[in-house]
Amino acid sequence: MDYQVDVLKVGQFPETPGAEIYWMSNFGDDQWEPLTVYAMLVRGGGNVVLVNSGPPLERLEWLNSKWGAGTNMRHQLVVYDEDHIEKRLAALGVHPDDVQHLILTPLQPYALGGAVKFRNAQIHVNREGWADMFAPRYKKHPHDVMPVCFSPQDIHYFFVEAWDRMDMMKNECQILPGIDVFWVGVHHRSSIAVKVKTREGNVIFSDCMFRYEHIAEGRLLGINENMYEALEAYDRIRREADILVPMYDPRVLEKHPGGKIGY
Repeated sequence: MDYQVDVLKVGQFPETPGAEIYWMSNFGDDQWEPLTVYAMLVRGGGNVVLVNSGPPLERLEWLNSKWGAGTNMRHQLVVYDEDHIEKRLAALGVHPDDVQHLILTPLQPYALGGAVKFRNAQIHVNREGWADMFAPRYKKHPHDVMPVCFSPQDIHYFFVEAWDRMDMMKNECQILPGIDVFWVGVHHRSSIAVKVKTREGNVIFSDCMFRYEHIAEGRLLGINENMYEALEAYDRIRREADILVPMYDPRVLEKHPGGKIGY
């Protein structure tokens, strides 16, 4: 089975510290770079799969107050009207109720914030990442702050309303023939890579790589939690990917006009 992929822009950080992107480099105030936040729609054989659901618009102002802290509020997520996940999908003839599978990476608000809109989807999360979030070794974790990651409404949705549709994925699993998922870590404990078979080759989408340079040049992610995981993940992605979709690189839409891959 070959699938068609649509990369969907759901927001952007116009300015991001360079040292957050590249480990131990790009420290200067003049070396900040833009990031684009993507979701990914995968279709084929009557299957409709969505990777990530967009940010929670109702919490965006509060989230930006947290994300911008320490950067004089320069680091902010901007979501334009056309970036709303429902509008991106509608432009492709897809309604939220059509989505059969929703894969989340990582367990952060820009990935899971719109999950409540997909009432028919089985929701796939990495089991170990989920456990680390809700049974943490350190409650005061500097990178996974519970009120930032999950709102009370999110928790009620995942644990009550959608509980029967939750799939706690193993570190290596197959969602459908031709759609495989493997754990990578690196950025968060819940970070995974999604590999999709298309007629152009295997597409790999992941938040463990923010930009093409992480794979092409072997540059480590700045905001990585474990550089050994990065080295292993990047080696595997080089071996298995024909087409890279770094989850935040603005150039994805330049390389693939309209975000279309495998058409």
